[in-house]
Amino acid sequence: MSSPVFWKKAAVVLAALGLALLLLGPGPGWAETLEVVQPNQSLYPDPDFAGSPMGAVPQGSRVQVVRQAGDWYKVNYQGMEGWLHRQAFPAPKAQPSGLKGLLFGAPAKETTTDEAALAGKGFTPEIESGYRQKHPEVNFAQVDKVETFKVNPAKLEAFIKEGGLNP
Repeated sequence: MSSPVFWKKAAVVLAALGLALLLLGPGPGWAETLEVVQPNQSLYPDPDFAGSPMGAVPQGSRVQVVRQAGDWYKVNYQGMEGWLHRQAFPAPKAQPSGLKGLLFGAPAKETTTDEAALAGKGFTPEIESGYRQKHPEVNFAQVDKVETFKVNPAKLEAFIKEGGLNP
């Protein structure tokens, strides 16, 4: 026969395990709805920019996330199922680290989608600031203008094929 102390300890362990599963369970909830925050996004049949886009997903559209593979999200959008790159969505908010952060919600620094995309390329606001200081002759208005250029995905794919480029 088991002692009451055993059952109390077992209950505490089970409660702790349940709490851990809740706190440390899957990341962004699958079947989560996300809003596309970047303009000119395309839905792809595979998680690869080299494929032919299935269609456009305008900024402000809401999509249902099915699953994630690396930097790509498989989503449902207007009856179509395809892949969108993480750049289409707001950057995930940093989660506080450690048990204290999980329990007490320590403040986290927020990062914009643009910052995350640039940082992924090794270009952070700090690096840009340093570059601007070292090169005051550079006309950053021209850089900003270039960033507004839009490329038709079908024309880009044709260009890649015609040039024999490997994405």
